[in-house]
Amino acid sequence: MFGNDCGRMKRLRGRGLRSLWFFHALCTVLGGPLAVACQKAAPEQAPRPNASGPLPTRRSVCASGGGTVTEPRFAGWFPRASAGYCIDSNADQRVFGLRAPLPLGDAAEALGLDAAELERLGLVEVVSLAYIEDRDDPARVAASALRFTAPEGAFGFFSERVGDAAEVGHPVLHPLAAGADAVLGDATALSVRAAIVLRLDFTSRGLAPARLAAAAEPVLTRLAKAIADQLPGELTLPPALRLLPAAAQTPLSRRFDALDLLGFVGVGPGALAAYDDGAKPFRLALFVKQDADAAEDVLHTLRKRPDSRKLKGAPYDATRVVELDPKTGAGKEWVFGHKGVFVGGASLDAPPRAAPRGTPPERDAAILRMKRLLDGLHGNGPW
Repeated sequence: MFGNDCGRMKRLRGRGLRSLWFFHALCTVLGGPLAVACQKAAPEQAPRPNASGPLPTRRSVCASGGGTVTEPRFAGWFPRASAGYCIDSNADQRVFGLRAPLPLGDAAEALGLDAAELERLGLVEVVSLAYIEDRDDPARVAASALRFTAPEGAFGFFSERVGDAAEVGHPVLHPLAAGADAVLGDATALSVRAAIVLRLDFTSRGLAPARLAAAAEPVLTRLAKAIADQLPGELTLPPALRLLPAAAQTPLSRRFDALDLLGFVGVGPGALAAYDDGAKPFRLALFVKQDADAAEDVLHTLRKRPDSRKLKGAPYDATRVVELDPKTGAGKEWVFGHKGVFVGGASLDAPPRAAPRGTPPERDAAILRMKRLLDGLHGNGPW
């Protein structure tokens, strides 16, 4: 039924051409009045398309302002249009959580994340939608907002993503001005504000992988800021992150642990950052508690570790603690001290060694860094 009729079509086309030639020849021979009739009877040829003529008008997918957020609770979080993109009205919008149509457990699989980690950090809700570029063969940006029970969980999640990227070396992250803190990767942006983390993923079928990052950067930069500006909550960092010294701090080295900083069980949330003052790289850590008694409890908890001991004659009840690398088991020393609601520490990332005459030993240098950290902190909050 659907055989090849090419031969038959060629024969018919040949007959048609021969008939048309015979028709014109007959009109030429007869001439006179019959020639006029021949001209009227001759079939009109369809006009040839003009290559320079106007092209059909392109349909704008964002002409009406873009799609809308279908869940009213999140309508104020996402602008309908920004940076030449608008909400894709044809893409699925999904909400995961206790008050949502989809179970929260499915969010981890949809986003490629660890469900157990999200549960520990207190994830309560995820909303996901897509933005589409207003052009032919458009690029797209998948936008997901993850809401946690408290800002500590959101900043902990954000810090772990940044730390994971730094450990494996991919994607290479750069600071981004959006929300309370943000980073930009090859085709991804991550921002945190209060208890909400925003994740953006740029995709384009029309771009070669080598050109993807360059195309994604301006889009993600503007879209991340536009959405983060509309998210609810304060534009501030947790106190422990905010009070770490900025001078000599290594870019993108700040970390916030929402559970137990450095894996020291029982100490609770805290922050740390890496520093390089030109002499030797080191880290500073900080806990900010609700009162002085809670801060003192942190130091007592650290002293209960089998590898810890109080340093005689050192300021702020200085205590030596060893941090064990969970992968290699290697130990790194810290010196922690307590002042009011603060517990501060400085690392000794290399074993103590003999110092040149007139310079303090490395452990003494860690004590001095811890002292400078706590010397600069004052007050009892609220933070």
